[in-house]
Amino acid sequence: MPVLPRRLQLGAFDQAQQGWVNTDITPHLFVARIPGLAWMLHRVGAIGPERYATHRSGAFRSVRYLDVSRRFRFPDASFECVYSSHMLEHLDRDAAERCIRETHRVLRPGGILRVAVPDLDAVVAAYDPVDPDTFLSGLYEGNSCRASRASQHRWQYNAGSLEALLKRAGFCDIERCDYREGRCPDVERIEHRRWSLFMEAVK
Repeated sequence: MPVLPRRLQLGAFDQAQQGWVNTDITPHLFVARIPGLAWMLHRVGAIGPERYATHRSGAFRSVRYLDVSRRFRFPDASFECVYSSHMLEHLDRDAAERCIRETHRVLRPGGILRVAVPDLDAVVAAYDPVDPDTFLSGLYEGNSCRASRASQHRWQYNAGSLEALLKRAGFCDIERCDYREGRCPDVERIEHRRWSLFMEAVK
């Protein structure tokens, strides 16, 4: 029986990494499992050229479905580290709390959680009253009538509020980190969104 990788990525989308259990809820996971469906959707204009190229690369076939707002389908203490980039802000506050508690549950003692989210302080600092729409577009990314619920921003965090969330879930030794620097394994390979708030915590 194959050994489960000891590293878990939440909200991987098309950024699956070898040696990790890569998870997401995107409908592209189901499209990728039906032969020819991505091609057909591309032909009728439902999938653009960039996303179709991702399907052709096979990226979505290596991602597993996981709804992070519910109990994770993994035993306690399964992983040495968990990584999540720009996923937490897409959850309601209660769902985010459950997700972080589940992350704590599936981590081994001493395991590392690394979270990347938009930095609310930076977003607010960039506010220009002459152009409020640009600010609001960034704050509520994907919040249009044509966007799916999963793609919308539901909440935002700064260093203080994210640290408080991690502490409530039982994490300790919480540190703010720089891009591709920290204790998380493979961070220089898995991280791809530079302008973010990065925090690591230990179970």
